[in-house]
Amino acid sequence: MRGPERPSPSAPEELRTAVSAVENRGPAAADLPPLQAAAYDAAKAGLRLLKHRARSEHELRQRLLTAEHAADAVDEAVERIRAWGLLDDADFAAEWVRGRRRRRGRSRGALERELREKGVAESHIADAVADIDEADERERAGELIRGRLARTGEGTTNDRSGERRRLVAFLARRGYPTGLAVSVVDSELAARAVP
Repeated sequence: MRGPERPSPSAPEELRTAVSAVENRGPAAADLPPLQAAAYDAAKAGLRLLKHRARSEHELRQRLLTAEHAADAVDEAVERIRAWGLLDDADFAAEWVRGRRRRRGRSRGALERELREKGVAESHIADAVADIDEADERERAGELIRGRLARTGEGTTNDRSGERRRLVAFLARRGYPTGLAVSVVDSELAARAVP
């Protein structure tokens, strides 16, 4: 359980601030035992990675191992980064879903796949996407199509089947099921055609 002094960074700017605070503490903070030299180097590399964006524990571990840090040093570094409150897969999953849904319009299914690829536990994935139901999916898909139609001017030409195909493919690339995509596109094109 997290104590009140440990940060819970979920947004990118909060994470960068928390990483900087940890870096400014130095290697020998009084509340935790010192790291071994190799683990200290791995922890520093992990902090640099976290300055760019939040990562799942699995993802951070893999990046450190790929950078040829020893496995035991990575284990110690990851444990320390978690103790500093900078690594929490539940927070990571929740922020990933919020950000990818808002900025990219990803579907629930696409978000679940992305989180699985990042090694996030199923329980954290389920919690992160729990608030996305079919009505939310339909509404977000409709918003995406309306935005696309407004930007591209589609929906105003005589090539209805081509427009429909392009718009359904647009939603499919964001992970929306074909049936939902077709239904939303047909509905939005019909609404646009009404004078």
